[in-house]
Amino acid sequence: MNRGPFKAVLFDMDGVIIDTERVHQEGWQYACDMQGLKLRRSFVAKLCGANREYQKILFREEYGAAVDYAAIRKLRQDYCAVQFERDGIPVKTGYRELTDWLRERGIRRALCTSTQLPVAEQELAVAGVPFDFDAAVTGMEPERSKPEPDVFLLGAKKLGVQPEECIVLEDSPNGVHAGFAAGCRVIMIPDTFPATEELRHMAFSVCANLLEARELLITIMGHI
Repeated sequence: MNRGPFKAVLFDMDGVIIDTERVHQEGWQYACDMQGLKLRRSFVAKLCGANREYQKILFREEYGAAVDYAAIRKLRQDYCAVQFERDGIPVKTGYRELTDWLRERGIRRALCTSTQLPVAEQELAVAGVPFDFDAAVTGMEPERSKPEPDVFLLGAKKLGVQPEECIVLEDSPNGVHAGFAAGCRVIMIPDTFPATEELRHMAFSVCANLLEARELLITIMGHI
């Protein structure tokens, strides 16, 4: 694996930039409870990082073709909206310090998220995070959802760099799989799901938070 300098960083959003994953997962639990569906933890892991259409496929595989995914999704969205309006959205530890360092060194940044663009913009605004990325790939824009590599391949393309010149910052199993499949160096920052042996094998490194990731990137770039 390439261990030299990199030209760009590709950011997942939920669970990496902003602390939303726990509420999102509570939302799935609430929605499934309202529909009388048992929600398995392993199924939640499949949903994490996936886009809307892939989640629809996953729900049909889990609960059958008659499952009302649209109703479940709406219940989840409404639950999350209430929670975020009441409690706000925290920024993940180290995000501001990392982006300041990247900006100072002219290292480009792309947002690569399965969240739809209007929702991403709104949630980042609630968290007080400027939407100042050099490029963004959101929602249904990639042809295939994570765990396929499309979102990161498109992010690299929009930045005008090769995937192997990119660092991917991810928290979810789907995201780590996608970044690895794209040929990027993946730094996993576990949030609601742990770094399993399989994920550690795919990841370039596993860091506790973005402050730790920043120190690793400084080392890679040879800066003091």
